[in-house]
Amino acid sequence: MSLFLFFLFLIKCISFSLGFSGTEEEALGAWEAAAGVSATVKLWENEEDREKNCPNCRSAVTAHLHEQPHITAAQVCSELPDSVQGLDGASCVDNISYMIEERQLALFYELGQDLDAYLEEKGVDLPDVEGKSFNFLEKVRALQKLALHEKVDTVCEVGFNAGHSTLLWLASGARRVLSFELGQYSYSSKAIPFINSRFPNRFQVVMGDSLHTVPSFHAMWPDERCNIIFVDGGHLYHNAMGDLENLRPMHNESFHILVVDDTNQGPVASAWRDFQSRGLAREDGVVWADYSEIFLWKEGNGDQRLGMEIDPESIVAEWRSSMSFGEYL
Repeated sequence: MSLFLFFLFLIKCISFSLGFSGTEEEALGAWEAAAGVSATVKLWENEEDREKNCPNCRSAVTAHLHEQPHITAAQVCSELPDSVQGLDGASCVDNISYMIEERQLALFYELGQDLDAYLEEKGVDLPDVEGKSFNFLEKVRALQKLALHEKVDTVCEVGFNAGHSTLLWLASGARRVLSFELGQYSYSSKAIPFINSRFPNRFQVVMGDSLHTVPSFHAMWPDERCNIIFVDGGHLYHNAMGDLENLRPMHNESFHILVVDDTNQGPVASAWRDFQSRGLAREDGVVWADYSEIFLWKEGNGDQRLGMEIDPESIVAEWRSSMSFGEYL
């Protein structure tokens, strides 16, 4: 089943279950308006077909990735005629928002695979790439929801690596991403042109040891503030503790969220626990994720990442990872 047909099927199912009484065309039109994407903007089976049938798809899709789902969904629901809506406003907003989030998630995975293809063309052996936020669906969903928050403007992250987390922030709605990257692997610098080509003037990376570059950056631009601070750099105790300390002056006091990745790993867990014990931060929640090698668009796997259960056979190892969410105090 193609992705576009899958979404059409999803729309029909939700329309039926929620009591839509309008035609299929009206329901599809509501979805198109909510997603901000025309029916002609399809995700074709391969790049050649996409460019041939819809040469402006890439720019059209990317232009709408910054949409705020709840704002857009509320507008769409308010404009739906009673004969089509057939349900209370809150339910309409919630369900249309969910559909938009799923669409954006699918687009992130498409862009991510484009990034992987780009890196391979540049001679990068993908199995050698560290991290890969692609592979932790629960983490991806959690980070996506953070980036979609209407108060999120700037994301500051330690650990650009191959650019997948940066791609997620930008594709999900953050206006700007500031990354600090050690740069020990060549694929980090190779990924930068791809990110800039997809999201021009919205991304900045500072190369070097974050224990030095973050304080230096803050000294040069003391007014820079971050709504999301993502700590995913060196996983030794002194690296994690140093990043937590050095990023603290850069948090936006009006609104910020602190995210610390891999808090199940000993040194990071210890640093995070000790940092909190000093009264410098508070943990508000934890997300656990299983490592999976399912990729959207892979033959035979298709739509398994779109709100469906992950096939247990796709879990390649007993590899679970946690991500903590909180705030600076």
